[in-house]
Amino acid sequence: MKLALFGGSFDPPHLGHLAFARFALHVLAPDRLLWLPAGRQWQKPDQVMAAAVHRAAMVRLLFGAESRFELDERELHRRGPSFTADTLREFTAEYPGAELMFLIGQDQYERLPTWYRAELVVELATLVVVPRSGVAVVTPPGMPPHRLQVLDLPDVPISSTAVRTAIARGDDISPLVGADVASYIASHRLYGKKP
Repeated sequence: MKLALFGGSFDPPHLGHLAFARFALHVLAPDRLLWLPAGRQWQKPDQVMAAAVHRAAMVRLLFGAESRFELDERELHRRGPSFTADTLREFTAEYPGAELMFLIGQDQYERLPTWYRAELVVELATLVVVPRSGVAVVTPPGMPPHRLQVLDLPDVPISSTAVRTAIARGDDISPLVGADVASYIASHRLYGKKP
């Protein structure tokens, strides 16, 4: 079995995330692609994210009826910080012999040496990295040899930060997140201007 694991804050999830996941399905041909919203991110302890229930609901709305996409909420329900090493260890135990592929952006890959048990992360999974436009992917210094696949995804210039900024300005975010997620954000009054 080949499992692709797509981790991130998804705060909020947007069409760039969806493009990445669909491209990974096409190129990697995994049996399943699991979206893994992060729980408490230990490297960003002061970051205030939308509640786990909202981020999970928005991810479901974003990928809709795509049967090879699944939402895995384990990190949202884990006590304490979310460590990728722990998540990969769980998947290795649950799916013995499965090939694990962990999907990340180039910015996360460059910070890999700062991750908790980074050597275990690269031991347990192939890292699938989407580069920034025009920037070569270079192995971070100090990392042991590891399996790496670069996905040259056509540039989708959307970020969660840009979506939150657009919401604060009162802009229509449907072109960034899709109609269903935009409606969910509006109905739950997420990311609006603070009083």
